[in-house]
Amino acid sequence: MPKSKLYKILVDSRVSNKLADVTGLLVYVDGTFLQVLEGEQEVVSALLEKISKDPRHTDVKVVYKTGVERRTFNAWQMAYVSPSPKELATWAGLSDTTTIDSTLKTLESEPTRFPSVLSKLLLAIPEKDLEPQ
Repeated sequence: MPKSKLYKILVDSRVSNKLADVTGLLVYVDGTFLQVLEGEQEVVSALLEKISKDPRHTDVKVVYKTGVERRTFNAWQMAYVSPSPKELATWAGLSDTTTIDSTLKTLESEPTRFPSVLSKLLLAIPEKDLEPQ
């Protein structure tokens, strides 16, 4: 995906998320998007429904859902990181995994790995993105 399209996605997401009081993270790995959405349950559910109906998206699924006391990405309407498939696999504790598909398959079957991955993603946000949006 060209960087110009990614930039437009981020700008659009940040604007609409600010209006909806949604925060989160967009992760782009080897042609695959992962997204963390944080906010009131009904708002996030409505946003997920909207994303699922958008024809630009295929195979949309929720792989981890939990309630939290505090948001992890509270300073960002939509932070952005793009690790390699190997980095993401390593963050998930999968040293022998090298593809995004195999990492996602394991994360779906072992959702307890997600908190560790989220903490690593938080640390991977580029320095320029560390300022609140």
